[in-house]
Formats: sequence, C-alpha cells, structure tokens
Amino acid sequence: MKRDLEYDLNGQCIRGKLYLPEKDEKQAIVILSHGLSLDYTLMLPYAEKLYKKGIASFAYDFRGGGYECHSDGEISDMTIHTEIEDLNFVIDSVKKEEFASEKNIYLAGHSQGGLVSSLVAPTRDDVMALFLFAPAYEIPDDIRQKDNRSQMNVLNLMPEHLGEKYIDSVNKINLYDDIIGYEGEVYIFHGMEDKRVPIEYSVQADKLYKNSILYAYEDGEHRFTDEIKDDVVEIISQKIR
Repeated sequence: MKRDLEYDLNGQCIRGKLYLPEKDEKQAIVILSHGLSLDYTLMLPYAEKLYKKGIASFAYDFRGGGYECHSDGEISDMTIHTEIEDLNFVIDSVKKEEFASEKNIYLAGHSQGGLVSSLVAPTRDDVMALFLFAPAYEIPDDIRQKDNRSQMNVLNLMPEHLGEKYIDSVNKINLYDDIIGYEGEVYIFHGMEDKRVPIEYSVQADKLYKNSILYAYEDGEHRFTDEIKDDVVEIISQKIR
C-alpha cells in the first residue's frame, strides 16, 4: 500500500507519502528526510526500492523545507532546529500508528536531512540505526565563511530565504560533539566526487562515531545514481532484516 500521510504540528501540516508493504504484523519503518531546498519526492526512489524489498518507509517534507514543499510553512522560517523539531514530531507520530513497530524506527536522510537525522538520533533512545546519504556536515563551516563565500556555500542555495534565523540556528551547533553521542549503528554513504559536501566531512564523522561504516563511491556525486541507490537500499535492507 502506498498512500499520502499527514500530521498537524502546531496548526501546520507536515505532509508525506507512506510506503507500507502488506503484512499481518507491526513493521519496522525507515523515516526519510530530504535535503535543503528540496522535497520528499527526491526520497521516493529510496522508498520505492525499499518497498520492493518488503520494508516500510515514510518520506515527508520539512515545514518550509524547499521551493516545492508539500508541507506548510515558509522557507524563511525554516532552520536546522525547526527541522529537528519536525523530525522528532514525525518519529513520535509514526510510532503511534497501528502498523509501526515502536522498537524498529530507522532514520535515513540526504544532505541537510542527513545532518538533521544525525542531530536527532543522540537525543532519543528509539532510533535503531542511522543511514546517511552525503550528510551535510559542512554547513557549520559554510556559515562561518564571512568573506569570499564560495559558490558551493549552502547560503547560495536559497539566498533570498536563508537569513539570520537560519544562520543563528547553525551557529548553535557543535557539529561533531553533537552527533557522536549516538551509539547505534551508523551507515554513511558518500560520493567521492561530491562537490557540494566534500567526503572529508564523512570521513571525520566515521572516525568519531562509535559504531559506523563509511561507504565511499568512486564516481558518486552529491545526488546518487540509480545504481548507487540500489546498493544503498540493499545495505539498508540487510540491516533491517
């Protein structure tokens, strides 16, 4: 079964799509978080592939998360911390569903969605594993670039929307200190040709996490090819099974 699913958070609607294989028992579920300026449709190829392997997932939009966002909210109000709030709320909401196994919640995120998933996981005791696709660990360094800001700087993605709220939120993050408290299994997938988020950030995270594996794809870029997605989903499915 595939269907739209939405939740109300403080009068604002968070919308997404649920992929739920037909089973007679409660299921493990992967919560898929998209990257900055994007929307949940970019995560649907992962949801489709997981579905074919009999694994449930929910791909949703952060409030104000991107130009084509299906959830409520304005991009100018979106920050790392509003996305942390959104993901925590989605986890709590999904856990209440009849189909969900409360002890089998997995987080997967691309780019900023990977960063947010990394920040949420250490604050909870119900995240079984993290699957991170080119996690945007470079964002705090981007924000610190005052002069001669590089073209790839995150603030250049949506310059008309990312203002002081976003910057102040990022400045509150002590990146590696904030993420390494998570003791569950961490699977990091990163392309070696990624120009948006250099793989060195994931290499450093892999060294600091207590229980992680880094998969480096020689020709991989920031958005994965279908072939890489197949490999990623196979690894995820092996873990969840």
